[in-house]
Amino acid sequence: MFGMARAGRLFALLHRSPGGMELGAIVTFAVFLTMVIFAVRRRQVVAWRSTLHVMGATVMGNALGIVLIWPFVPDGYDVSLAPMVRDSVMAGAYVALLSLPVAIAMLWLSRRFGSHSQLTERRLRVIREEWRRRFARRQDADPTDV
Repeated sequence: MFGMARAGRLFALLHRSPGGMELGAIVTFAVFLTMVIFAVRRRQVVAWRSTLHVMGATVMGNALGIVLIWPFVPDGYDVSLAPMVRDSVMAGAYVALLSLPVAIAMLWLSRRFGSHSQLTERRLRVIREEWRRRFARRQDADPTDV
């Protein structure tokens, strides 16, 4: 999915279509967010492995996007497929390697303190009880505010 979304954006870039590039960027971002959401929801897999899956899918999807649009590149362009894909994969792997510790930490934190953790559920319950007590005290103290 990510490779196809990237290919759509690259195809629009190749044909200088600003609207297509915007749409491609939105679709690419939506597919990326979907991958991240599924990685966060996969709680049975350790955080570092899920992070590697997402980053690998992103890097390989970008390379696949280049391969998919390659037949549509005009002959006048002085580029070849192998070095372009190699450079894309190497640059993506380098960025993924540099951002890996932060990505793993963020995924672990989202799993640990996300909306379905017991800590978050408890905090929400405590906050609701505090609001109920304050609201009840206000009504008891000032009966004319009804």
